[in-house]
Amino acid sequence: MKQIFLIFFVVTISAAQQVSTGLSFLKLGIGARPIAMGESYTAIASDHASLYYNPASLSFQDRNEIMLMHKQWIAETTTEYLGGTILGGAWDYGFSIMATSVSGIEVRLRPGDAEGTFSARNIAAGGSLSYRITENFAAGISGKFLFEKIFIDEASGFGLDLGVSYRFDDHFSFGSSLLNLGSMNKMRNRETEVPSTVRIGAAYTASVNENITAVGAIDAVKTLHDDLMHFHSGFEVSYRHAASIRFGYQTGYEFRTVATGFGLQYASVMLDYAFVPFSGAFQSTHTLSLSFHL
Repeated sequence: MKQIFLIFFVVTISAAQQVSTGLSFLKLGIGARPIAMGESYTAIASDHASLYYNPASLSFQDRNEIMLMHKQWIAETTTEYLGGTILGGAWDYGFSIMATSVSGIEVRLRPGDAEGTFSARNIAAGGSLSYRITENFAAGISGKFLFEKIFIDEASGFGLDLGVSYRFDDHFSFGSSLLNLGSMNKMRNRETEVPSTVRIGAAYTASVNENITAVGAIDAVKTLHDDLMHFHSGFEVSYRHAASIRFGYQTGYEFRTVATGFGLQYASVMLDYAFVPFSGAFQSTHTLSLSFHL
């Protein structure tokens, strides 16, 4: 199975080529824990949010989960997310719906007062499927319906995510994914290109002692239209899996580099928060997730 993983690794790297894309909301992270860890999450497979970065992660989760998320992003952009995972043995399933919007955009036809306001909205909704090929190796796929509306113009399309995940042991894991393969129909007279992205990552989990667990992860991320290769890294320290502190670092972005956050868990309920400061005229961003293990 390692040979299959290597073939997928080579194919995803070779797929990178320069194209023009839109639908930037698909490049925003999901889940306060991943965002606080710099979105270095391709090889991590411990919660629902991981399927957004690699659909094969479903096979290595240990319980059903429902997750809600609210993100307050730059330029008064907000994102709402609802998702869940259902474990079924060899085959595991997931679903999600994400809505990103910017409201209060002014309509101006001439100098002076605005004629009114309108909103821009984007939606992605779909399902995921993962299959554990061996005890340590899994492959996954996600399909999603995409929709965008700006003022009175709208368009729809589809996206496809592919991923593989390999666990060498209880500590070290490796993952690779090819996200947002798809197309949109025309909005007025032009099609929007979907931002296809390659991700490759590794993660290591260590038990410092009986109370403290540490996780470190690193990802290489390439949006196919972008000439830059971005590197995301993250670190988490947890105390008895009840309280966690997280840090993240990213390269190649003009207005952001670091992230931080924390997590709290009581029984089957988890609350996670992420803070990402932006430089320049952009305000800092906040993400809050609430998850329930079922």
